[in-house]
Amino acid sequence: MARVGYGGTFGFFIGLASIILASLFVYKSVAQVMVLGPEPPAEYLNVQSSWTAKQRQSEEKLARAYWETARTLSRAAYHFTDRLPDDPPGAFSVDAKSYPSVLEPASSARARYWRNLQKVWNDPNNWETTYEWHTGWLTGRSY
Repeated sequence: MARVGYGGTFGFFIGLASIILASLFVYKSVAQVMVLGPEPPAEYLNVQSSWTAKQRQSEEKLARAYWETARTLSRAAYHFTDRLPDDPPGAFSVDAKSYPSVLEPASSARARYWRNLQKVWNDPNNWETTYEWHTGWLTGRSY
């Protein structure tokens, strides 16, 4: 004959408390994050009508490489509405041999794309909202 008493009730409340705590943990750990969208805006590309097809192709490839670097920065160091520094950080770089600029030296192209990024950074149309797993709140780090 099974005994019914405090053990069954106590176990129920422990189970319920565990479910509630797990739900709160998941709720706190899923963070809404804004990241730069996958496609750079036209203002960032800054294509000139006077460019040849080769120049246009080369510069678009270079611009997209810098845009991908900016997308990484938008997850790690700078966020939507942050003021970007005047000078590009070291992380904002691409391999000059893989992505050569046919218009100017690599350092000038880097500075130009950083200025272009500063111009389009705070436009909400260039950003998308995602949800990511983030447990930094456990250690006091914000996202």
